[in-house]
Amino acid sequence: MLGPPCCSNPNGGGGHVEKVGGLDSYVSGAPDSKLAVLLISGISGYESPLLRKVADKLANAGYYAVVPDFFYGDPWNPENPDRPIPIWKKDHQPDKTVEDAKHIIEALKGKGVSSVGAAGFCWGGKIAVALAKPGLTKAVVLLHAGDVTVDSIKGVEVPIAILAGELDTICPPERVKQYEHALAAKPEVDSFVKLFPGAAHGWTVRYNEDDPEAVKAAEEAHQDMLNWFDNVFILMDQVALNTNGGGGHVDKIDGLDTYVTGPVNSKLAVLVISDMMGYESPLLRKVADKLANAGYYTVVLDFFYGDPWDPENPDRPIPSWRKDHQPDKTVEDAKHIIEALKGKGVSSVGAAGFCWGGKIVVALSKPGLTKAGVLLHAGDVTVDSIKGVEVPIAILAGELDTICPPERVKQYEQALAAKPEDDPEAVKAAEEAHQDMLNWFDKYLK
Repeated sequence: MLGPPCCSNPNGGGGHVEKVGGLDSYVSGAPDSKLAVLLISGISGYESPLLRKVADKLANAGYYAVVPDFFYGDPWNPENPDRPIPIWKKDHQPDKTVEDAKHIIEALKGKGVSSVGAAGFCWGGKIAVALAKPGLTKAVVLLHAGDVTVDSIKGVEVPIAILAGELDTICPPERVKQYEHALAAKPEVDSFVKLFPGAAHGWTVRYNEDDPEAVKAAEEAHQDMLNWFDNVFILMDQVALNTNGGGGHVDKIDGLDTYVTGPVNSKLAVLVISDMMGYESPLLRKVADKLANAGYYTVVLDFFYGDPWDPENPDRPIPSWRKDHQPDKTVEDAKHIIEALKGKGVSSVGAAGFCWGGKIVVALSKPGLTKAGVLLHAGDVTVDSIKGVEVPIAILAGELDTICPPERVKQYEQALAAKPEDDPEAVKAAEEAHQDMLNWFDKYLK
């Protein structure tokens, strides 16, 4: 019997309720997003607060998340002994829900959505499986699914991820193994199956928020779900990009022309800093669009004020051009941009620097400015400047790069290795020791 693990039903969430396809639905995210995810609840219904939090996570990642009330205000009520689950299920047939879901998908596509995914929780798993057809969804995820047959899994025609719990008695590991075998016989359909140790039925939407281990397991599953949708919708290039090198537009941010793309209400922003060829590079804008499609508000700034380096001008070689574009000025401009973004509600900013832009990212790698930085084939970045980095940083370099050769990259690596405070495991060990010290003094000095 489906018991308390998936049957909590108070209100919750950061979006709002509106009609979608004729059904009351909790919606969250940018309504102009081209990517939508349909979240199909367990028998506790669409008002589950932790389910709505999952929807909000998807929304923050750039998806328009929709949680419909497929039960028409009649979720299962565990307090009603006269209507046990078998009786309740007779009034809520999966076929009817599948038809309702199809109408919602049509409504979303009618509003401009190009790709729809479906995530089915518990009872909702069988609905997600039924929707796993081309023309309906691009990808589905099952989370502790209930009543899903092996034969129905064999009929899946779009990429599917199955997240299951080791201690789930409704969808036990033995059945999950059968799902895995069925999918292995369908190499044309991408699939991912993961068993979570110690997890019981409903662990992703019904857990004790004061239990760190329960929260960790749920959040890991949420991230796996998000990664799956990202892999299908973004990494496989299923989102069309503008042939001119981007799907966004040029706007002014703090006085600078800027290519902007992504959900404007996102709390996460990435500053993309070009090489000396400038912000109009089509492929650079495509990189920005990929970040945007992953939920980041992405800005590519014209730090050169309409004056990128022109390789066709022999009278102005790179050294002369650089004199007119000092890094210190760009760093100050970037700080103003970050302030402007935070003034619009952005809570976390990252920076990615390409070639010339690498040194700017390093200069911005300070708490209060950025939360993380990435260098891609960086130029003119000194080892000493790397030593001054104070936020997490990734360095992506090329083996045959003559401007940032492997020998220098090795020096960067050694400089970062000498900064153990950037190692999360080292931080955890140190903080544990600090707490032990504090506990010791508390025991004997208080």
